[in-house]
Amino acid sequence: MAYYIVSFGSSLYKMTTAGAPGTALTLPTNVTLNTGRVARMAVLGRTVVVVNQPLRGLAIDADGVVRPMGLLPPTSAPILSVGAAGSLSGTFRAKYSFAIKDSDGNIVSESPLSPQSSTVTLTSDLLTAKFEKSTESQVNCRRLYRTITNGSTFFPWLDVDGNTITQISDDLSDTLLDDIAAPDELGPPPGTMPGTYLSLIAEWKGRLWGVGNIDVDTLRWSGANLLYAWPTDYSLDISPIGADQFGITGLIPRRDELAVCKRNIIWKIVGEDPDSFEPIKVVEGKGCYAPDSIKVIRDIGYFLGEDGVYSWGPSGVQCISDEKVRAWFTTDTYFNREKFPDAFAKYNARYHSYELHLAAAGSSSIDRWVSYDIQSGQWYGPHKTDAFTPTFAGEIVDGDGLAVPVTLGSDGYVYLGNQTTIADQGTAIALEAITKVHTGDTPDITKHFGELAVINKVETTDGALTIATECGDVSEGSLNPRTEKTFYAMLRSARQRFTRVGPGRGLQLTFAESTVNQGCEIHGYEIPFHELGRR
Repeated sequence: MAYYIVSFGSSLYKMTTAGAPGTALTLPTNVTLNTGRVARMAVLGRTVVVVNQPLRGLAIDADGVVRPMGLLPPTSAPILSVGAAGSLSGTFRAKYSFAIKDSDGNIVSESPLSPQSSTVTLTSDLLTAKFEKSTESQVNCRRLYRTITNGSTFFPWLDVDGNTITQISDDLSDTLLDDIAAPDELGPPPGTMPGTYLSLIAEWKGRLWGVGNIDVDTLRWSGANLLYAWPTDYSLDISPIGADQFGITGLIPRRDELAVCKRNIIWKIVGEDPDSFEPIKVVEGKGCYAPDSIKVIRDIGYFLGEDGVYSWGPSGVQCISDEKVRAWFTTDTYFNREKFPDAFAKYNARYHSYELHLAAAGSSSIDRWVSYDIQSGQWYGPHKTDAFTPTFAGEIVDGDGLAVPVTLGSDGYVYLGNQTTIADQGTAIALEAITKVHTGDTPDITKHFGELAVINKVETTDGALTIATECGDVSEGSLNPRTEKTFYAMLRSARQRFTRVGPGRGLQLTFAESTVNQGCEIHGYEIPFHELGRR
């Protein structure tokens, strides 16, 4: 069954598609959530990885068990010595790691290996090894590795279950050792050391990719299908280095390419393995300002930049807001641009639209949102969320297998989008749609605007759409009204025609409806005009 991880306050919850989250998940000892940072997540296999908000990265399995994403390695080498009589002869060395096993006995996390031991020589003896306990409460295994007789390669030797025993003796023959050498992809994920954390995370090509809070210009990645193994040489420095304090601000995983964004440049990673991964510059002068504005929709990435919303696909990086709503993102009239880094987005599959949540001008609350219809290229908004204060957004798959947009509120609830009821907890959802100023491309010529016609969806309930019209002079794109009229369109009718509006150089209309559970869809409007001349 599908499940989702939800962060609220100082806890993580496992939520199914059937209802509200249950009890808080149990976090590892000494791991808390920083409520001043948002949780960022990725999925590798059947495990959800949570970073940025926890003091260290977390891995959550399908049973809701929360474990550290990575483990600190042993600090000292094992001490080898000659044991009682046995069957081993020759010289040997050893290493060991800390590990976590699940209830089925599978290794789900393993630390880097310890330093290697000194050499010990045996003559028909047992090999005795002493080793440390882990200080991490969830470690329930120490995995020992040793060489074959007179060898230099380390192979899995013994699993010492628990975290109590500190010495074993054994004479397992070379032929019974696992023939697969010790893994070479082990390494602590960024954020394993105290005071550090992973700030960004994404899954691409069966690996996790991330950025730490210390080396903000360095891209790191994990071993193949290993969420806990991040070798130190699995990294790339992304230029320019040290240009600002933000470093890498977003990761956009498409099918064959991974974009690595900064605020003023975008690179992409290509290649199939660590030996061939390399960055290629995509565009300079454009970048991502809001990590949580990134959504990949049908293999095209969408994100918020400094001056608008961009897409990244086969045609490269393109600004999709410049043509029609550039002022939304380049002026201080509509949104608080200082809050752009906190913006977040979701995908609405029903309407095939990208929905971006922003703060209104003069506000620090992310309670406005705009939507981009990907099919038509049209923008809608700004809209306001009145019923609650949004804190994040995303999508879930419901019991019917349909993708549903959700918005998380500061009140601890998860709100489902696309609902059939047209109300917010009994409160009307007010519709107010304000058109542009219509001038017929002649803003200095007075016109006479004729009979207004409105086409809307036929509703089954009584209701009226209020249409306020204003005619007047146009100054710097805004209207100074001189004539005002109000009409009422009955929503049981599909098309209605009204009297003449009146004279003016420009015309602006405001459509409004605010009745609880009253549906209202405007399909279009038309108003003829003829020019009276310039005065």
